[in-house]
Amino acid sequence: MLSGRTASAEVNGISLSYREWPGQGKTIICLPSFAAHKGSFDQLGAALSPRYRVMAMDLRGRGDSDKPEEGYGFAYHVSDILALTRQLGVEAFSIVGHSFGATVGTYLASIRPSLVEAIVLLEGGADPTERVLEAIRPSLVHLESPYPSMDVYLEAMRAMPFYGRQWGGMLENYLREDVYLLEDGAVQPKASAQGLHKDLDLHFLYSMCLHFPAMSCPALFVRADEGLIDARRGHIFTEAETEAIVRWIPKGQRLDIAGVNHFTLLLNDHNPLAGPVKSFFDQNLR
Repeated sequence: MLSGRTASAEVNGISLSYREWPGQGKTIICLPSFAAHKGSFDQLGAALSPRYRVMAMDLRGRGDSDKPEEGYGFAYHVSDILALTRQLGVEAFSIVGHSFGATVGTYLASIRPSLVEAIVLLEGGADPTERVLEAIRPSLVHLESPYPSMDVYLEAMRAMPFYGRQWGGMLENYLREDVYLLEDGAVQPKASAQGLHKDLDLHFLYSMCLHFPAMSCPALFVRADEGLIDARRGHIFTEAETEAIVRWIPKGQRLDIAGVNHFTLLLNDHNPLAGPVKSFFDQNLR
């Protein structure tokens, strides 16, 4: 797997961390899910490079980017992305967004349609129900306190129903990068619970479905067949909601990926996205 180069840039008064896989073709910006970091795109970034230049970002409040007390909500995240791309000399780009990152991408593609050439929405891009959002809040508790050791942390993650069944090297490497190692051997999750709560508070002020008609670029909505954990326990978007999302986007199309859930869609040793996502960009970025 081609290793990406990790760097940081000062934009909008904060430091943003990103990982880049070099390429001769057009630029693709990858935006992680709600509490995730840039490492979730390690497999996909390597697969798309060197045909494309791929950059995966840590949004503010996540990963190795700064965690300011204020400045959350989709408008701030989009402002960060635009500032970073300008600084790096990127005039136009495509997006791969996962979950929350897909919704950031939807907002960006709708308000700056001349900049976004194509977009892949991985299980995101629209407003989930309040029930789904409120179910996320208790899961942020694990971000607030350190774990006694890396082994204890990994064991706790392995016990999570959405991780354990598909545990592999990609997932473990991602989780190891998701924490700070403290002097006493304990580990502390990198994402800011305070910042993430503020993003949740602002989520419904945007009404993403109203932005779909303004998305002029080709869009691929990807749905994981196993839903949040498995097919029995439901999806972020129902079948009817998924069909509506694809219909509302002017150049929308749909792809279903079997054998993965919302999380293991990306965190998967088998990289089921590489082929179809590369084909989508090859068809639309000529």
